[in-house]
Amino acid sequence: MKNTIITIALVVVLGTVVFWYLSRQNNSAEYLITDVSSTESVDAKYIYNILQKMAQVTLDNKIFTNQIFQNLKDNTVSFSPQAAGRNNPFAPIGSDSQEQTIQATTSSIKAR
Repeated sequence: MKNTIITIALVVVLGTVVFWYLSRQNNSAEYLITDVSSTESVDAKYIYNILQKMAQVTLDNKIFTNQIFQNLKDNTVSFSPQAAGRNNPFAPIGSDSQEQTIQATTSSIKAR
């Protein structure tokens, strides 16, 4: 029992030292340097120009009062709920009936 506690303590101390050493190596100043010119990229200017053009767009709502628009009918179709797929889609074909029998037997045993 005493050897187990000493072994666990050594593993924890060793793990802490290794973690500290590795985290200390990865914290170099290279990751903190940013490029000032990256904020003025061509892509950012392009997106900004598009957003400025979109701000100038106005929508004409006369289409909603047009008789042709008002004569449009909603032809959506409602689908009845379908049964879900197999319990295990990766099981070999034909094994579903065996699983259902096992589940039915198991649930009837639990009910008793």
